[in-house]
Amino acid sequence: MAERLQPDICVIGAGSGGLSVAAAAAAFGVSVVLVEKNKMGGECLNTGCVPSKSLIAAAKHARAVAQARAFGVAAGPADIDFGKVHQHVHDVIAAIAPNDSKERFNGLGVRVIAGAARFKDRKTVVVGDDIEIAARRFVVATGSSPSLPSIAGLEAVPYLTNETVFDLTARPQHLIVIGAGAIGLELAQAFRRLGAAVTVLEAGEPLAREDGECAAIVLDALAREGVDIRSNVAVTRVEGTDAKIKVVVGEGEPAIEGSHLLIATGRKANTDGLALERAGIGCDRRGIVVNSGLKTANRRVYAIGDVAGRGQFTHLANYHAGLVIRNALFRLPVRVNEDLVPRVTFADPELAHVGLTEAQARARGLTIRVLRWP
Repeated sequence: MAERLQPDICVIGAGSGGLSVAAAAAAFGVSVVLVEKNKMGGECLNTGCVPSKSLIAAAKHARAVAQARAFGVAAGPADIDFGKVHQHVHDVIAAIAPNDSKERFNGLGVRVIAGAARFKDRKTVVVGDDIEIAARRFVVATGSSPSLPSIAGLEAVPYLTNETVFDLTARPQHLIVIGAGAIGLELAQAFRRLGAAVTVLEAGEPLAREDGECAAIVLDALAREGVDIRSNVAVTRVEGTDAKIKVVVGEGEPAIEGSHLLIATGRKANTDGLALERAGIGCDRRGIVVNSGLKTANRRVYAIGDVAGRGQFTHLANYHAGLVIRNALFRLPVRVNEDLVPRVTFADPELAHVGLTEAQARARGLTIRVLRWP
């Protein structure tokens, strides 16, 4: 017979947003069940923010050695042991992991269940065959996964995503990156500083979401460090083996050959297996459809973070979590205003953003003045 739980809140997904909801609700004495089918901490801890910023930190040290002579400090070429860089990245993950662990959240009063959750009906979630959860409110925080582009031959060649690139224990000789958003360019610069040749291919404009003037400064800095960034490139086919990858671009253009291929072309919401239709919850191409208060078509169910399709970065997930807590626990009216949420592309120089870009402000018909400061 299945165990039946009736908490105030059931959170599905133990990434940044889900953990924030669970911890805050438990702090207010609310009964919480948290369900996670993979690793506690989600993408941010295991394959996103933490490992990428750890790799970037190692790369900054390598860059500092290369620039030391300009400061009157004698130093030879940086001696990079990529195996130890890999170990550093995973040591940082291990150091932070206890903060997101099952043991910590059990200590906070949260019932943590390992397994895949799916909706049985509008009021019930099941985990496996032996647990039923009939919560007063549900919060879906299942995050996102790398979205793979439709490129001929991709399924037949070895490729990396943010979920696998941090498993490398040997430095790539020549890393080809498809996608010039924040993830692609952060990793491109880091690997270049650690000694790899790097080519970045972008179908449109690099850092297209950012202010054009600011993006140009970052792109110029990367180019001066030797990152080969090619915009408006149509990748038509990839082919190769474990030893060599060849990327075929537009007609008449020479193919690009490298040792490793990294796909950084965006992300897709993790909705598979949730049986959302049984709960009357709708999805579109971006993710779960929510209103301005982050509620789905089922008034019992919220969706936050990447899976809600409103943006895919940690600060936004934590902002969503705060709104859900205010509404679910205190009945306070909430309305998402994503103009308030900061984001940063952790290149060097870093590109920080909050509010509207100049183009967005003009598109809304706002009267603005532009101030520039070097």
